Amino acid sequence: PLPQGVLTGGYHGNWIDATAVHNAVVSRESLAAVGGSLGAGAILPIGPETCPLGEALRVANWLAAETAGQCGPCRLGLPAAAGGLSDVLNGGGPAALEALRAVTQAVKGRGACKHPDGSARFFASTLSAFTDDLAAHVLDGGCGRETTGVLPLPAPGYQDAEESIPSGEKLAVDWTLCQGHGLCADIVPELIRLGPDGYPALADASVPVHLRGRAQRAVGRCPALALRIEQAPQERPALPAPSRKALGSGRS
Repeated sequence: PLPQGVLTGGYHGNWIDATAVHNAVVSRESLAAVGGSLGAGAILPIGPETCPLGEALRVANWLAAETAGQCGPCRLGLPAAAGGLSDVLNGGGPAALEALRAVTQAVKGRGACKHPDGSARFFASTLSAFTDDLAAHVLDGGCGRETTGVLPLPAPGYQDAEESIPSGEKLAVDWTLCQGHGLCADIVPELIRLGPDGYPALADASVPVHLRGRAQRAVGRCPALALRIEQAPQERPALPAPSRKALGSGRS
């Protein structure tokens, strides 16, 4: 069926409307000419059966949860924006819409990486592309449609299959630098706990694949630069073929 809109460029991209879809080809120049963006190369249409703002809220919550926690615009701004969109959908009226616009504008250009910028682009494009639905929610309390979950997101527990797969790496502490700040234990408590003296005690085990991202985050947030990831001394076990992709992100 004729789509309500097509999200171009993935979840850091822009929506284009049904009319623009028929006038565009898949290229950076053509999509940019109609307000789209090729970005990550994802082209995601949604049909008339679902609430586009509800679809956007699912994505907004996921984007907010994907923050690395390194800066305020990402750690605080994106959850605030997702909450603002939820307020709009749930009868918050014009005040909720203005608050959402304000927080979306506030995160632009202020992040330590481009995640808040891309997320803000998604928010702003959503508000611009679905004005009729936005008016229905703001002025009439809703559009009358359910959110069917057309836009794909990782399912809950999507990492479960990797929980027992070792990465072949271990966390290590340089005790000449460690000052006992304890941030690492807050980020990845499965591998690090604080001992009675307030200093970290590391699990004597390889970092599982599904915790590798948080282990890297703990390394990056150590104020004393005392934590590192190094190859485990034992031979790295063979990985099942479907899981090799999970190791492809490399060191940050």
